[in-house]
Amino acid sequence: MRPLPEGHIARLEVQVTDEMTVQFDRLGPLHPVYATYQIARHFEEAGRLLLLPYLEPGEDAVGSALSVEHLASALPGMRVNITATLDSQDGRRLVASLKAVSELGDLIATGHTTQHVMSAQRLQERFAALQGRWAQQRPQEEGTP
Repeated sequence: MRPLPEGHIARLEVQVTDEMTVQFDRLGPLHPVYATYQIARHFEEAGRLLLLPYLEPGEDAVGSALSVEHLASALPGMRVNITATLDSQDGRRLVASLKAVSELGDLIATGHTTQHVMSAQRLQERFAALQGRWAQQRPQEEGTP
């Protein structure tokens, strides 16, 4: 991975949709505003956008930590600008500060994300090993050897 410039910034603009509002699997719809878990998803995406241009061929990255402080609401239809700013790079570990600001200028959320850069092949091998372990633990479906 190439070093990122100090204070490097990546931006992501999202338009809040009805699907991004608070809706739980068991409890159903709750609040008609931008859900904290959707903000977390967009923070992860912005953090990834920050480092993608600096990955070398054969490298990938995984998120290992994320924090979100949800401060204000955004309604469906509103645009939200998400900014990821590099805080630190320690070898293959990157930490970024994040903020989400609505088109009204309201600070919707702040947070941090940590990404670890690694070999894409090694990452795929880890996923394959996990799949193998899981397959061994699952009961065989009827009719399969």
